[in-house]
Amino acid sequence: MEPETRTVRAGSEDGRRDLAPRLEAEGILELDVEPFALRDDEIELTERRWGKGRAKHVGYNPSTNKCDGAGDEGPELDRVRALLARYGDWASDLIARFFPAYHPRLEIGRASLRTRSAEEAAPSWRKDDRRLHVDAFTSQPVAGRRILRTFTNIDSAGAAREWAIGEGFEEHARRFLGRTRRLAPGEAALLRGIGLTKSVRTDYDQIMLGIHDAAKRDLAYQASAARRRIAFPAGATWVVFVDQTPHAALAGRGALEQTFYLPVDALHDEASSPLRVLERLTGGTLT
Repeated sequence: MEPETRTVRAGSEDGRRDLAPRLEAEGILELDVEPFALRDDEIELTERRWGKGRAKHVGYNPSTNKCDGAGDEGPELDRVRALLARYGDWASDLIARFFPAYHPRLEIGRASLRTRSAEEAAPSWRKDDRRLHVDAFTSQPVAGRRILRTFTNIDSAGAAREWAIGEGFEEHARRFLGRTRRLAPGEAALLRGIGLTKSVRTDYDQIMLGIHDAAKRDLAYQASAARRRIAFPAGATWVVFVDQTPHAALAGRGALEQTFYLPVDALHDEASSPLRVLERLTGGTLT
């Protein structure tokens, strides 16, 4: 199957209005914008094989100004930190430009520099992003907030970054909901108390983790699920509701990523959010 692209032209009618309704409906959009400009002293950083132990990329937390996943602190890691902070500012400006209704409500999360091949084997099936999945965080509960991410292909060799996109969220949720569970009484407090979560896990978080794991574990689903492939060329930037859009990273090596969180009441169509879909399917409140 030949990869396709899905692009919103910045100079088109679409590019002059708030794209929130379209993103909420489609889950993923490539934006036709000027590429994020790497400085001369940053190019070498994007060509190194970053990542230590089980970490496949360097992560940056803007709230603490800390990097992790790369090993010891040093001048080079300071440069990575500065690169990721600058990318976060650029990505925030991009959201303000194309999704102005979101921007005042955004909470900025972690950024990452990804320089290992997407085709590289993962340490476990749960961490294998070559398998279709929706994102859910084990230690960072979101309590129904949306997970919005920007990605930019910075492959220095000019190679495309290829993704697969699966079925709609409701179909995906219906497929795996029977393999999930709610929290046991006292479980959320226990997880928080022993430090396994950074905030209190909700039933929503528990179910989303169950859907994530069930999809990645199901080899028959991974082999037969309908999907379309998208090739993002070097320099391309795309935005994704990764909690809504079953996706898999298939090829490509260099990328920058910035995570944002968005409350559901900031959406154009709150009913389309995974939280509201799952509450409708389960018949109860999940946060």
